Amino acid sequence: MKLIRLGVIGLGLIWIREHQSSLESLKSLFEPVAFCDVSEQRRAETEAAYPGRPVVSDYRQILAMPDADAVLVLTPIAFNAPVALAALEAGKDVIMEKPIARSVAEGERLIEAAHRAGRRLFVMEQLGYRQADTILAEVIEAGEIGAPVLWARIFHFEADTAQGSMSYASTPWRKSADFPLGTLFDGGIHLIASMGAIFGPPQSVYAKGRKLRPDYGEYDQVSMLFQYANGMTGMLSHSTSLPPTQNHFHVHGVEGIIIVQSERLIVERPGEAQRIVALPTENSRATMWQAIVDAYLQNREPNYTVQKALRDVAILEAVDRSIKANCPVTIPPLMVDN
Repeated sequence: MKLIRLGVIGLGLIWIREHQSSLESLKSLFEPVAFCDVSEQRRAETEAAYPGRPVVSDYRQILAMPDADAVLVLTPIAFNAPVALAALEAGKDVIMEKPIARSVAEGERLIEAAHRAGRRLFVMEQLGYRQADTILAEVIEAGEIGAPVLWARIFHFEADTAQGSMSYASTPWRKSADFPLGTLFDGGIHLIASMGAIFGPPQSVYAKGRKLRPDYGEYDQVSMLFQYANGMTGMLSHSTSLPPTQNHFHVHGVEGIIIVQSERLIVERPGEAQRIVALPTENSRATMWQAIVDAYLQNREPNYTVQKALRDVAILEAVDRSIKANCPVTIPPLMVDN
């Protein structure tokens, strides 16, 4: 089978900590043929790790290389869509880190460009592939707690400060965020993708945001109240600065509750013994990469489509508008949904 020749644009922490090893495990399918980064140090390190491969400072040099079938876009959020757009227009397939764009309008332009160019566009979002989320959705759909009424999730954490200089929070572009909402738009979009996989897209949101630190964007804590077409409500609090104590995820139905834990679901119904549903130990990032490979080779869409990626941006865009307007905001249909 012919290898997919890949140009890698962006050699920062997400490449070093995650995707470099992922591609190494998929070397029978992918061949990195060129690399790009603005950092002289990272370019030198990459030249040492991949001798004989071009390592350049301008991504347009990779887009001009005929032996690169596709590009892997691992740039800061503000550059994701512009670099991906240039790659599509240069005739390359694109695999890009989330989010797909900083706005719905920017994301729609990117998807339209892929259609016009006849190229493939994949957005990496590992929580679009979690088996645990699929299992939870199946338990709810089976009616084990009756009709769902409310889900409530508190997700507070102190980023990954234990990583020191390898911490994502140490990245200058995250400290001076050129994108809305701050850390919710960056790491928090994983939660939005996860909730979408379980409950589907919400119709509206009412949100409040607090800034607790001088850096890392507009807000350090965001509370969101989502409303769904079936009458269900969702409550989410996301923060990377509040203490990570008493985090929880509960789903309430008319006949019971599901307590979601990392290794199991606890299903409780009045007057009945608890039912425990074991959740698998899984590597959702590895599952994501394999799904992208399968979709690429079979010329089909992966489970986490570009439409889902754009929908997640639309939800966060509505969250941002709600905070600023101090009122509920409807999440409109997307052009790509029609």
